Amino acid sequence: MKKIIVMIEAPSSDKKHHAKLLSQKLGYKHFSLEDIIAEEIKNKTKIGLIMEKYSNSNISAPDEYPMMLMKDAIINLKEEGIVFDGFPQSVAQAKSLDSFLFSRKTNKPIPVLFDSEQAIVSSNEYKNIAMHESVISLYDSKMKLVADYYDAVAIKINTSNKSVDQNIEEIIKCL
Repeated sequence: MKKIIVMIEAPSSDKKHHAKLLSQKLGYKHFSLEDIIAEEIKNKTKIGLIMEKYSNSNISAPDEYPMMLMKDAIINLKEEGIVFDGFPQSVAQAKSLDSFLFSRKTNKPIPVLFDSEQAIVSSNEYKNIAMHESVISLYDSKMKLVADYYDAVAIKINTSNKSVDQNIEEIIKCL
């Protein structure tokens, strides 16, 4: 049975790098919601045009649109598994993903939660306090709810004083 892994990390915590490396090591497909949306916009697909309107207005798109993209990714999956980064972005998306996988007789996703405080603090991208506080606020208001939703069943990785490779090896051992 195919495995679906969702990477839940704080914004700008190198989630994409972790997801790419994990997918390479496991031979899984890597899907970045950000990249898929950018490709849809570039190709001017119907959903891309809708997502572009939301991204240009700095308003979050309704959950149904990212879900459509991720469902397509799962339906068309040929590899043994998939690693999502940047998805789910809300509890509603997480629940919708669970329901969709159940309807396809696929196991629930395997969430991987990273120590969010460490991930945020270690980010080199945030050099000023206001921007750093903005990122923490975004994480606290949105992704923390997703992390809480998955908390009881998640693989939890403490990133303190460990390299990305060490984090990936720890995840693989837990699978």
